Amino acid sequence: MRYICPAVLLISSVCFAQTSQPPATPDEMQYLRFLLLNVASLDHSPDAVKAFEDSLVKQFGLNAQESQAIHSTGQTLRPVLAQLRQSSRAIVTGKALLAPADLAALADLDVQREQRIGILANQILNSVSAQTAARLRAPGHRLANAMKKN
Repeated sequence: MRYICPAVLLISSVCFAQTSQPPATPDEMQYLRFLLLNVASLDHSPDAVKAFEDSLVKQFGLNAQESQAIHSTGQTLRPVLAQLRQSSRAIVTGKALLAPADLAALADLDVQREQRIGILANQILNSVSAQTAARLRAPGHRLANAMKKN
């Protein structure tokens, strides 16, 4: 019996490793960032966010589990965005000019946001099927290719 638990853990880690996706490339992050910021938007109404999520189901052929994974990841990002917004407002409130320290603090908040978005984007890619992950990566490549042509 005591050998069953390690065996189950070993098998589950092997299964996870097989389904783990490579991290999103900078091109892929362009679209995944857009997707996450829309799902986690502080400015859009809940109905608008729901409509966007519903469009993702149709556009990418998401099943219920994949749709829920994207939704919950957006919900994870939402309070982070709210906190970062609050922090940035605290830095700029009542100031006509920003000091270099203020600018550095704002830049740090941007870095924090982008790092969190990157982590969550990769979390989405690892929580959907390989086929869905490939479909979610494609718009970033198309956008990058279109930008290179211009």
